[in-house]
Amino acid sequence: MIELSPQRAYSIFLNYCDEVANSSYLLSSRAIKNLLKFIASTPCLMTYISKCNSTIKVNETYDNIFGENTLNLPTDNMAIVSVVTKLLFDLDMNNIDMDKFLAAYYKYDDYSARYSHFCNTVLVAYARAFEDVVTYKERVIEGEEEKKIDNAVKEEIVPYISKMTHIAEDDVNISDAVKDQIVTLLEGLYYSFDTQRAKLVKAMWIGLLAVTEKYKPIGSYLKEVKKVLETYALI
Repeated sequence: MIELSPQRAYSIFLNYCDEVANSSYLLSSRAIKNLLKFIASTPCLMTYISKCNSTIKVNETYDNIFGENTLNLPTDNMAIVSVVTKLLFDLDMNNIDMDKFLAAYYKYDDYSARYSHFCNTVLVAYARAFEDVVTYKERVIEGEEEKKIDNAVKEEIVPYISKMTHIAEDDVNISDAVKDQIVTLLEGLYYSFDTQRAKLVKAMWIGLLAVTEKYKPIGSYLKEVKKVLETYALI
């Protein structure tokens, strides 16, 4: 995990957004993956996303952005951060086919032009919204009283994290990219207990669930982790 100040984290976040925007369409998946990996490994950014998610009905708001011919982003910046983060994860995980997505919402002759317009609209809106969240919402988000974490939580959950990590690392049926995402988020959850920040634990848990939604081999262990987190009122 990367412990950075919100301002420094946002500055690096912008660099990764620039990488996505300046990438060719054929190499865009790698750039998007790099952006998401940075977000997932940066505690303060995950905390902000968790807070943004808590302000809306995520799935309902997310579904509403997909119009018949246009992509309809919310007007609220916290909602934009929430739904675009989810959109990028879905594109990265191939839950949404990039080619079909671009063809549906960007009426240009070639995929490079479609991808460019996607970056100039959705990605730019995302970067601006995140800036608002970091700059103007920081006092609200960071000022909330943190719930103290019982040391027993980590002791109970670490064995499950270890088992899930080994399962993912040894699984030959998933791509290295998916494997890397799962392991990164498991590590993030592990280290989040050391920060004594309940909101960060919740943020890492939400991120882990999003990435492992369809990964059944660790489903039973995730249920056990959920029980522990619920017992200690961390989720």
